[in-house]
Amino acid sequence: MLPSPKPHIENIKPVFHGGAGFIKRENTEYNDLETLDFSTCCNPYGPPKIVRTALRKIDIEHYPDPESSKLIGLLSNKLEILPDNLVAGSGSTELIRLAASTYFGPGDAVVIPCPIYGEYELASTIVNARIEKYYVNEKDGFKINCDEFVSFAKLHHPAGIFICNPNNPTGQYLNLSEVENILKSFPDTLIILDEAYIAFTDNTWDSRSLLKRNNFFIVRSMTKDYGIAGLRMGYAMASAAIIANLKKVRPPWNVNSAAQAAGEAALSCDEYLTRCTDRIRRSTTYLTGELENMGYKVIPTSTNFFLFKVGDANHFQKQMLAKGILVRDCTSFGLPEYVRLAPLNRTHCQRFIQVVKEIRAGN
Repeated sequence: MLPSPKPHIENIKPVFHGGAGFIKRENTEYNDLETLDFSTCCNPYGPPKIVRTALRKIDIEHYPDPESSKLIGLLSNKLEILPDNLVAGSGSTELIRLAASTYFGPGDAVVIPCPIYGEYELASTIVNARIEKYYVNEKDGFKINCDEFVSFAKLHHPAGIFICNPNNPTGQYLNLSEVENILKSFPDTLIILDEAYIAFTDNTWDSRSLLKRNNFFIVRSMTKDYGIAGLRMGYAMASAAIIANLKKVRPPWNVNSAAQAAGEAALSCDEYLTRCTDRIRRSTTYLTGELENMGYKVIPTSTNFFLFKVGDANHFQKQMLAKGILVRDCTSFGLPEYVRLAPLNRTHCQRFIQVVKEIRAGN
C-alpha cells in the first residue's frame, strides 16, 4: 500500500504560471525561437554582457557558498543595510515559501488580496494555514482600498499578510502611507511585501525605511531585473531575527554557483538596468496607446506589465499563439476576460499590434 500524504497536501494543485514552459505542455507546435513571448514579466533585453562573461568562469566541481557571502556583501553595500538583514534565495518564490514555513502553521490565518500571484496561497496551504482572500474590484481599477483591507484583515487576526507591490497581475502600486497603515495596524503579524517588479516601477518609494519594524519582510527578484530566469536569483530584507529564523529552515546550498556569480556581476550594472527600464516604459506607452485607440479597456499600470480586456482570454491567447505571439491568459488569476502583457522591444511591439489588427479584421 502506498503511503498517503497529509490530508491537506493530497488535494493541493500546482500554481499555473503561464509562460512558455507551461504553454508547451498544451501546445506541441509551440516554437521557442519563432514565438514572441509577451507573457513573461522579466527584463526583455536579457542579462548584461558582464553576466554572461561571469558564467564562463563558474566552478562547478565544488559546492556553492551556502551563505552566498560575496553576493550578500555586495547587496549590503548597495542597499546600505547590514548583511544580517539579508538572505539570498533561488528566486523570490523560494523565499516566500521559506517565510511561510517558518512563520505560519496549521490553522493560522493568512490574508491575501486577490487577484495576485498564486504562490502566496500555495506556500501557505503547504503549511496548512487558513487562507482568507480579500477581493479588489474591477470598477475600482483593481486598486486596494487600504482602510477596507485593514478592516477585513482584522476580522481574521492573521499570522501573515501578503502584499505584492506592484501587484501581479494588475500593476497597481501602494504608496508608503498605505503600507505603513497596514504595518501599524498589525504589529504582531508578519507583513510580506513582494517587490519582484520594483526595478521597473514608476514613482517608487524606499521600502527599506520600514525595516526598523520587526514584522516586515521584503522580497525582491534579480531574476526579473536582469533577465536571468533560467538561473533563479532573489533576495529578502528583514530584521536580523527574521533572517536568522529563515536560515534555520533554508535548504543548504540553496543558491547555486552560477546564480551567485550572475547576481554578483549584475549588481555592477545599474546603468544597464536604467536603460532597459526606460525602453520598457516607452514600449508600454506605445502598446497601451495603440490598444486604447482600438477600443480595448486597458488598466493603468505602474510597472512593466498591464492588463487589457479582450472578452475571452483563453480564445484570444490561442488566436495570438497561432500567429506566433504568446500572451498571459489571466483566467488562472480569476480574470477570464483579461490578458496580461509584458512589453518587448519596439519592433516586436509593433508586430504585436499588427497581429491584433489582423485578428480583429478576421484574418
